[in-house]
Amino acid sequence: MAFEDDLDMLLGEAPAEQQTWSGVFEANLLVLDGQTDSAMGTNQFARLESYTQLWQGQWVNHAQIDFDYVNHGWALPMFARPEVADRAVDLEWQDTQSHHQWHTQLDWSYWQRSFSNSSLTVGRQPVTLGLGRVFSPTDPLGAFNVFDLDRLYKSGVDAIKYDYFLTGSVQTQSIATVNNHDHLQLLQTIKGSLAQGVWLVTLAHREEQKYISVSAQHYIAGLDVDGYAEYLYGSLSDTSETVFKQDSHQRMLLGLSTKVGANGMLAVEWLQQTLAANTQSDYALWQQRYEHSNITNLGIAKRYLALSYADEWSDLTRYELLAMQNLIDDHINVSAVITHSASDNLQVRFALAYTPSSGPINSEFEQFSDLVQLGIRYYF
Repeated sequence: MAFEDDLDMLLGEAPAEQQTWSGVFEANLLVLDGQTDSAMGTNQFARLESYTQLWQGQWVNHAQIDFDYVNHGWALPMFARPEVADRAVDLEWQDTQSHHQWHTQLDWSYWQRSFSNSSLTVGRQPVTLGLGRVFSPTDPLGAFNVFDLDRLYKSGVDAIKYDYFLTGSVQTQSIATVNNHDHLQLLQTIKGSLAQGVWLVTLAHREEQKYISVSAQHYIAGLDVDGYAEYLYGSLSDTSETVFKQDSHQRMLLGLSTKVGANGMLAVEWLQQTLAANTQSDYALWQQRYEHSNITNLGIAKRYLALSYADEWSDLTRYELLAMQNLIDDHINVSAVITHSASDNLQVRFALAYTPSSGPINSEFEQFSDLVQLGIRYYF
């Protein structure tokens, strides 16, 4: 969604003539089934969006407030918001008590202006890299958490982004971000069109670490599918070398997606990464290593397989399914979201995340709690 928003503005969508406001409110009742206990509660958020014409461009702001309550305090950390690495200023407030917590932040605040063949964006903004539908191995700017059932927007990073069309089929994207350690991070992307696909090359310098990634997508007419692949190689800083006992890391992704029927979409992805556990006995070790590093965590096992499917039961009811398998311990995690449009503005939602048990708790996914949500989402 963030990528599509960026692309629309890059292609020159006219800024609003005056300031406009909109937003979304979501409220859920939830039940959690943990390893040894169960809990009940609610999670809610309200997001306010504004768009203002400013200096021949557009100024965009998104602010969000979250509230979570559970009757057993052990479950509250499940709703903690992950820190966003590339932010110079927090611009957020959090209050955590024994059974509830509040969290408020200014998540997006950027100014964007389009020129004849380029676009400049300055401020806290979403930046999406890579071609993966489920996993994002080439995105160092905080990829979506595949276990987050409420994801609507990608968190913004403090950046200057300049998009430029070299030709009708080749464009570049230059990005400079900064974090609260006053470290400057640089990314340079080149994207081109193929006859029936796209290619993407990204170079990055982050926290004394260097990355290079290559992505490609191609439509295979004989199978009527889109095939895509991504590869990332990164050198580690001295600090990360000490944590991981390695001097580099690699991530590889292979995927297929195809349209099913009138509105269905099926995707299958396989992910391989070198900075991860090859046996279940190493899970605790790799969890500790990721907690003390600045490497984006895509899971603690070396290999994963994912299948996602989205379709409509009717014009008003849509469902999304995701099944992930950890290929090291051969356990799966299943999640589903069903939304029904009760009116133009109101959706009724049902969501669940479930890990089938198999003997003792020996799976990465069995460390998570099973979850069921029932609630509403209102757009205004």
